[in-house]
Amino acid sequence: MYGKIEEDPSLLLRFLVISFADLKNWKIYYSVAFPSLVFKSEMTLLSLHSASLVLSQEEAKSLSKSLKEWRSSNETAALPFFFVDISLDSSIAIRQLKDWKDCQDNGQKLLFGFYDHGCHQDPGWALRNYIVFLSLRLKIEKIQFLCYREKRSELDLEKSLIGEASFPPPHGWDYSDYVPEAIGWEGEKPGDGRKEKKLKEINLESMSPERRDEEQQLMHLKLMGWRHFPVDLKNLSGIRCLLLGAGTLGCEVSRLLMTWGVRKLTVVDGGHVSMPDVLKQSLYVDDDCGVPRATAIVPHLKERCPAVDVEAIQMEIPAPGNPVSPSVLDDCERLQTLVASSDVVFLLTDTWESRWFPTLLCANENKMAITAALGHDSYLVMRHGAGPGTRSGNMDDVIAQIQNLSTEDALGRQRLGCCFCNDTASLFNSISDETVALPGLTSIVSGKAVELFARMLHHPEGIHAPGDMAGMDTEHQLGLLPHQMRGSLPRCDLSTVISNSSNDCTACSNIVLSEYRREGLNFVMQAINQPTYLKDLTGISNLIKSDTCLKLPASFPVNSGKLSSARCLLLGAGTLGCDVARILMDYGVRTLTIVDSGCVVVSNLARQSLYTTKDRKTPKATAILEHLKERCSSVEVEGIQMEIPMPGHPVSSKEAAGVLKACERLQELVATHDAVFLLTDTRESRWLPTLLCANENKIAITAALGYDSYLAMRHGAGPGTNSEGSDMVAAMNKLSAEDVLGRQRLGCYFCNDVIAPVDSVSNRTLDQQCTVTRPGLASIASGHAADLFTRLLNHPDGIHAPGDIAGKSSERPSGLLPHQMRGSLSQYSLLTLVGYSSSSCIACSNAVLREYRSRGLDFVMQVINEPTYLEDLTGLTELMKSADYSRVEWVDEVDDEEFADM
Repeated sequence: MYGKIEEDPSLLLRFLVISFADLKNWKIYYSVAFPSLVFKSEMTLLSLHSASLVLSQEEAKSLSKSLKEWRSSNETAALPFFFVDISLDSSIAIRQLKDWKDCQDNGQKLLFGFYDHGCHQDPGWALRNYIVFLSLRLKIEKIQFLCYREKRSELDLEKSLIGEASFPPPHGWDYSDYVPEAIGWEGEKPGDGRKEKKLKEINLESMSPERRDEEQQLMHLKLMGWRHFPVDLKNLSGIRCLLLGAGTLGCEVSRLLMTWGVRKLTVVDGGHVSMPDVLKQSLYVDDDCGVPRATAIVPHLKERCPAVDVEAIQMEIPAPGNPVSPSVLDDCERLQTLVASSDVVFLLTDTWESRWFPTLLCANENKMAITAALGHDSYLVMRHGAGPGTRSGNMDDVIAQIQNLSTEDALGRQRLGCCFCNDTASLFNSISDETVALPGLTSIVSGKAVELFARMLHHPEGIHAPGDMAGMDTEHQLGLLPHQMRGSLPRCDLSTVISNSSNDCTACSNIVLSEYRREGLNFVMQAINQPTYLKDLTGISNLIKSDTCLKLPASFPVNSGKLSSARCLLLGAGTLGCDVARILMDYGVRTLTIVDSGCVVVSNLARQSLYTTKDRKTPKATAILEHLKERCSSVEVEGIQMEIPMPGHPVSSKEAAGVLKACERLQELVATHDAVFLLTDTRESRWLPTLLCANENKIAITAALGYDSYLAMRHGAGPGTNSEGSDMVAAMNKLSAEDVLGRQRLGCYFCNDVIAPVDSVSNRTLDQQCTVTRPGLASIASGHAADLFTRLLNHPDGIHAPGDIAGKSSERPSGLLPHQMRGSLSQYSLLTLVGYSSSSCIACSNAVLREYRSRGLDFVMQVINEPTYLEDLTGLTELMKSADYSRVEWVDEVDDEEFADM
């Protein structure tokens, strides 16, 4: 180390800072240290004078001149330590410490100098380490030093100090096991036999409130960048998105785009908010009924993100086969301008034909276009391919360019198709047809559409990117970029499809684009007034319309009585809780109890769909009530502000009474409700509700998020008994591995865990404490969780229903009822899995239930304070020993903690 100091003396002047940025509260805490070694030997200051009193005039002039030359000509001038060589004729040279040996014993005077930034009468703190080094390394008993101080970049003789100090080497300092103490932390003070540091605080709340709110809203994306993927915030904030449709899909997509950091939105819609649609359209409330959607949507978006620049235009989109209004030509011109001035267009309208003109314009302008379309229980999400290139790049003649459009794009690749490329029929008037989609479907589709947009925006080739298929390898951290995604809720499937642009397409084929470029809006008006004109032009008159996923199947019978009377308990009122509550009301659920301990914060406004800026710092359990009532006045909803007791969070004797009361309240809530939704952020907060649901044989639905993957599952039924005896003790001792119907029990959320849940929040960095997920993921998981509950409630066996696997045929109108659904946005996969209850489960096994029924809340309190007790009780401790788990290198990542146990 000493040799390194001679080459780099700045090592003697280390400056340390420990800081923590509390971004949510806009504060920075820090502590600073100038470390100094402390030996068991006394350092003595023998003399200390102003340099003006020690140096002669000639020496002072020579020193000032030498220092100037040193700083201007020597690259190492910035080094804080040096020595001054004063010869007998008063000439002075400044040298580096490593040259000291060459200058000794020549009769000259040596001063060991350092840049002293202090202004007090005493030398700066850096002198302590300097004296120790010179004494121990250079073996100098008495050290003459120069504290060099400046004024306006010149030597300040009055402030600079020259002195002499001694430091006898401490006994044993050169022993290999000798370790000196260190001091130097600012604000350090002794206390109770230990050193305490009082952190300093920088409060940045005085910054612009608007800017501070915006920074907090973007914090989730920044956390993504720190841990997973560098989100291009600048590109996202500047991109201009045009949303055609402000209804069911338009509301959800616009909100999720804001969550992704998009700040420029234009929304086009010609309809009004109606009472039947308030629950389906997530942004509107009862007071908006009768108001144009283009007017109503703006304040609701601003309430969630004040920084968003949103323009809303009330306008009917011209569509083939529909009666022509007097303003249709003006509407066509307006839409032309809107598409030309936008970067991305989302096609979110209710009718198929209203997508035709925007699709044509996007292909002509080579704009990104994303279609999201709903059937009754199936959906389509796709990105349109790029527009056509030309066969020659040097054609100035417009006519020549029109006639020489290529089937390839500008990069020479075969073009991907648009949403009309597989539609081999003429467009028709379907305004009267109503798309009655299952309530959870909108959230699933909107989430996938926005994630497809974000992935395309971060792809180096953008609109020209080829289509990926599920199962392909990709090095991109946002995963695959598919062309089309088609899904079905009854079949529990998700497929990725690639289709190239069709020569017969009524919207993006070369013949249609050539005609549009030649005739302009005259061509559009002819297509609107004569819908058969398009099929004649493209030569598809004799073809039959293909069956697509958008053809509405017969509705499956929903037991509205069961839904309206079902009492649902939601644990968590955050991102998942808001979406699940709203979707359940749309399904017809009218009794909700919501438990949460947190408050609404600005950083989560765009992600948590029900809250607005007026709710900041309000308990979520209180704020959510008003917003649910705004959408459905008949709903009976109760909010309870309560922390769910958790293993791994030990409590003191003073806290024990409050935690015990919370356990009793949770027992009561589970017992008095029909279904429990586990929607909390941490794994350990799901343990006690899971145990209670298994004990009470209650429906339990879990929705959990990773970074780009999700889980939606239903827990299995509780255990039956091996005897019908009335003896309670005998019944507890004879719990069965089967349910009361004699079927093998399905597993719970914890059934594949090999360790007990512990504290996953304390002593973690901010990005580890937060559940960092892709913005569209919560909507997808919430839609699946609510739909899973509805299917379970309509199944004749209810909670005892066996788990179905995708691909299995089902005679039930509602389709399959899976046990677990696991999805990935990176791989665009959806898996259905079945897992059975484990005899070693830390939450629903017979051993745990038996102990809970025997000891009650004493058992729960022991688990809270000693989480490893569960491992001993269930045999996991012995299992880990036998498997020699000590040799396994565990990686502790919060990201996928929701899935590590499965």
